[in-house]
Amino acid sequence: MATAYGRRLCCDLIQTHFGEFVQKVVKCLVYRGPLALADIARFSELNPSTLKSSLLVLVQHSCVQAYKVEHEGVGSAPPRVSTSYVPLCDNILHRMRFPKFLLAVREDLGEEAESLVEGLLEHGRLTLEQITQRTAAKAGKTEAEVVKGVKETFAKLVAARFIERCPAAEPSLQPKDSNVEPPKKVPRGAAKARGPILSAQDTVSEVVQRILKAAAPDETDRFRLPISMAGMSAPIVDNETTDPSSLPQKRKFEALKMDSKTAAAVDEKEVLWRVNFEQFLRKLRHQTCVDMVRTRLDAGAAIILSAMLQATGNQETSARQHHSVPLSMDAITQAVRSTPDGQHMTLERIRGLVAQLASDGVGFLAKAGEGGNSYAINMHNIIEARQRNEVEGIVLQRFGRECCRIYRLLAIKGQLEQKQIGERAMAPKNVKELLYRLLKEQYVQVQEIAKTSEHIASKSIYLWKVNYRAVLYRVLDDLYHAATNLCLRHAHEIQKEQEVLGLVDQLDATRDAGDGAQVSHVTLTSAQQDQVKRISRITKILDASLLKLDDAILLFHDF
Repeated sequence: MATAYGRRLCCDLIQTHFGEFVQKVVKCLVYRGPLALADIARFSELNPSTLKSSLLVLVQHSCVQAYKVEHEGVGSAPPRVSTSYVPLCDNILHRMRFPKFLLAVREDLGEEAESLVEGLLEHGRLTLEQITQRTAAKAGKTEAEVVKGVKETFAKLVAARFIERCPAAEPSLQPKDSNVEPPKKVPRGAAKARGPILSAQDTVSEVVQRILKAAAPDETDRFRLPISMAGMSAPIVDNETTDPSSLPQKRKFEALKMDSKTAAAVDEKEVLWRVNFEQFLRKLRHQTCVDMVRTRLDAGAAIILSAMLQATGNQETSARQHHSVPLSMDAITQAVRSTPDGQHMTLERIRGLVAQLASDGVGFLAKAGEGGNSYAINMHNIIEARQRNEVEGIVLQRFGRECCRIYRLLAIKGQLEQKQIGERAMAPKNVKELLYRLLKEQYVQVQEIAKTSEHIASKSIYLWKVNYRAVLYRVLDDLYHAATNLCLRHAHEIQKEQEVLGLVDQLDATRDAGDGAQVSHVTLTSAQQDQVKRISRITKILDASLLKLDDAILLFHDF
């Protein structure tokens, strides 16, 4: 679900990370939809070399995906193939949550894995040889000294599905898949009506999913280790044999040995790897589910859910999967007791917490299998409950307790008249004013039911309701708006103190150069030192606020 401020946030993030020229390319694709190279050049007004370099940067960092479309020939003309480019807005938004990804890797696999993932996030795509070279240069050692440790850490990351092989560069699509309308523009005078653009944007989203599906490698190839790390060894040949009948077989072994060496070299020097964002989203989603259960119930229920998620996480096929794989009661007990927090739980307590999670009033577990002896995690219900809590918190903070009661009443009961709302929400005097405040901000809707064909107001019934999908869209757009403002404020503060920050960079460069470097006469006055402290404090606050805001964006968009 893309919003107006969501597209603007994508452009701002690209400008912050890659500069103005690359931002122009993304802006054309985000606002106009999939375009060919000639169309991008016409809209962006960039010269060919700059445009190609910008597209290469975007493809390298998985922010844009190229795809081919075969067009039927007219008359006797042969079919022609054209290449178009489509923006991957989700991957662009992932760039502001890189610190969360690095923290997750460090907690699971250690600092060495974090360093490898950091290199992939910094460069977009790397081969195993390039990863080894980067690690050696960073540690100040030779490649031979670090190659063993790099391969061990690399294998752990692949096994945990934190990294994957890159998809196809230009997958082919049928012509019917490429007919995508660009996002519709909001008419002048209707800027405040920020309803979801469902038809056009859903079409773009569907085509993007088809392109990603066509480009993605098979599951067996997606997480397949390089041949040199998979234990493949060449056949052993007896070099002392002189039997003429064994010479053809010997040549076959030598050829196979050569092919294995060539394949291993290709795997290490040419196969590109990238970070698997889907696995990080799955991990963050699991953490959100556990936090929600801990808040709603208690720590014991959170331990049960966390153990079940660990046992079934590898079998999930999508980051937005509604239900997990069912587990029997014995499997749940074994999974809980294998964790440090649940190893001392009794069987009766485990059964009681599972029954509580599966009760009708909670619904976080769903019974499955014959006789209902197995349980599956209903992650959709958990995320939806968390979303409703967040929306009610936003309404409470912005409009007060009475508006929150009205919103909650309409969300539960459905359509109600104004008089019924006043009686049930205990706000009979100012209920009209409160309803119109919510209506102005698009948190509620009103429907007219006319008793006569003249649609006279005094003879019509007005029913108030909550359109939950529209509310989610509005909340998500507000979150994108707030994130955009934080990014703009961060860029403004950096630009305002550019002169002082330049002096700090000179001092750092002199310090890093060592004793052999020329002595620098650059010093900071007390006023400049205060400026450095101020910009450091402000940027830390803005970065922390953006990470906190991103938690809500993840909840409403990615989970």
